[in-house]
Amino acid sequence: MPDTGCCATGDCPAATVLKVLGSELKLVTMHSLMAQGRRFNELRELTGICQSSLARTLKELEDFGVAERVVRSEERPVAVEYRLTRMGEDLSVAIEAVERWAERWLTALQARMDLEAV
Repeated sequence: MPDTGCCATGDCPAATVLKVLGSELKLVTMHSLMAQGRRFNELRELTGICQSSLARTLKELEDFGVAERVVRSEERPVAVEYRLTRMGEDLSVAIEAVERWAERWLTALQARMDLEAV
């Protein structure tokens, strides 16, 4: 950690956000919502997350204000869609940055992970 600023005092906003939103399930779900709103079953197919875990993850994302559940009652049957809020859309920029970083460094990371497994 840096010797100066909020991280030196243990009061780092980025660390707090990562504790709240940094789980693999949340990141995969948010990434799947970045392009467009999606229905629950569509999200389940895209992410491979089981039904109960996806439901819990979506509820947590709603509670944090980064995703919202939209009921379209004009459709028959009634359609429920999940999409990112403005806050979630702003977070997309950070997710895309992590994705670019991973594309650059994934091979090196995997090599280190393989060495640790031995």
